[in-house]
Amino acid sequence: MGLTRNLVSVMVLMLIVWGTFLLVSYVVSITIFYTLEYPSDTFLSILRVLIGLATAGVWVIGWYALTRFWLYKLLLE
Repeated sequence: MGLTRNLVSVMVLMLIVWGTFLLVSYVVSITIFYTLEYPSDTFLSILRVLIGLATAGVWVIGWYALTRFWLYKLLLE
């Protein structure tokens, strides 16, 4: 039963990470690609790129924290 529980836990973790990756990819593509297609205002373009990069950075930090909690706290019980 322990192996099945651990396997399901890891699969749920990967599902959460994959779903948030798709969401972050969508947000980054909206912010950065829109800037490349319509470069009308320089300040707004820089702000969009910074928002996209900040979103990706927060996702990486959140993914690391979630994985660390999930693997060390839940699976080692």
